[in-house]
Amino acid sequence: MRLRWTAVVAVMMVLSGCGHQVTGLNGTGNVVASGQTLFRFETANTPDYSQFRYLIVINAKGDGQIPIASGTNSNFAEWSFAFLVSGGAGFVNTPDVEQYFADPSAAGGINHRALPVPTGTLTFAQLTGNGNVFGFDIRFNRCLLDFPSPVNTTGQPTPAPSPHPVGTACPPFFYIATPVWTINIFTVDSTTTAIDSLGNGPFDTSYSGFTIDTTNQIIDQVYRKPAGYVTPPNPSSQITGFEVWSQP
Repeated sequence: MRLRWTAVVAVMMVLSGCGHQVTGLNGTGNVVASGQTLFRFETANTPDYSQFRYLIVINAKGDGQIPIASGTNSNFAEWSFAFLVSGGAGFVNTPDVEQYFADPSAAGGINHRALPVPTGTLTFAQLTGNGNVFGFDIRFNRCLLDFPSPVNTTGQPTPAPSPHPVGTACPPFFYIATPVWTINIFTVDSTTTAIDSLGNGPFDTSYSGFTIDTTNQIIDQVYRKPAGYVTPPNPSSQITGFEVWSQP
């Protein structure tokens, strides 16, 4: 079974144009400023951006549903935003940020677009393996996600498609429905087949989810995958956990 990844394949093609060398990137530390959140994606060994793609997916609709790779979410129904990290041999691209939104004219009723990332609103850092921790950090200003949908599905006047001004507090958000986000993360291979998640294998629908409240200070909220879960054979694609730091 595969993710329905037409949108993501297009993103990967865009991302392949330029990148940053992986070697020598430093960790971003444990402290974030007001209005910022840090996601730490942890793997069993150093990520291999030439073979795998790594995604952090947020459901910001407030319904508590878990973003999953198949089943009830095969049309991205519970995806609001996704951070996608990919690259080539020895290089990693700047994370792409995607917004998912209802669009009756699109296949499955869900469409997507890449969001602009203003300078200084997002940083990426490779974890160096200190303490046997591998993976990467994405630190971002939450305002960069606060865009309205570009499609009017209500019949009411559509707000101007402009972001919440970066540098202000997010939350409160202008356009995101709730400050409470439900998160899942995935690795996919070069054919865009999902091969791991925070659940028991890539397509686990019983995983209870990782939920954060961005109105609260979060100091290292952690989820570690339980022993005995199904794991892919390549440790660079194996997800071991997820951590969050955040400041309101």
